[in-house]
Amino acid sequence: MTPEEIYEAVKAGGDVGWKMVWENVIVPEVNSLRSAELARRYCITDGDLMGMLYEDMIGNRKIEQFRNDGGNLWGWMRQYVRGYVTRANPNPHDEFSLEGTAEQNEHGEPMAIPVDDHGVVRNEVWDMTYRCFKDLWNDDPRKAYVLFLKTRMHLSSAEVAEMFDLTEGNVDQIFSRSVKQMRENWVKHETNTFDFKRNEYA
Repeated sequence: MTPEEIYEAVKAGGDVGWKMVWENVIVPEVNSLRSAELARRYCITDGDLMGMLYEDMIGNRKIEQFRNDGGNLWGWMRQYVRGYVTRANPNPHDEFSLEGTAEQNEHGEPMAIPVDDHGVVRNEVWDMTYRCFKDLWNDDPRKAYVLFLKTRMHLSSAEVAEMFDLTEGNVDQIFSRSVKQMRENWVKHETNTFDFKRNEYA
């Protein structure tokens, strides 16, 4: 196929074009030195990356931004895949605490607490974290256990995997999802006004 025919096949969103995307973009990038370790660490599968790329290229029509004038289509698409991997870091500051999993938003920025007294802030952060963790436990105790063991007991993924008869990859995936859910729980509780002294929502 000519480059123009390849481009049109990919743009059409069908099996023929996207089989070539899988072979020439996803597989090489996932196995590259740049992305392989990060994808494993952040628990991103090749299927995840394929879905994200398809959504961007076809769903959001970004394929139309490619200048089909002899440029390297595969290299251009690999830049997108590489970006998905590098932006998937659930821990941009390379450190985790139980409180920290909840009190930072998805961009690593601190959630707002409407008080100025630092002692009050610490108490309210802990109270909010407790409520987020309770929600996590009620939803899925295993997620809560994994989060607690890694952030409070400082166990490695291998140690947690042995306890639960899981693979290290499974543990990392559960941990990543538990962190995400803690942050979502924080946002949910933050949108409600909670009276910490009376231990109830206003």
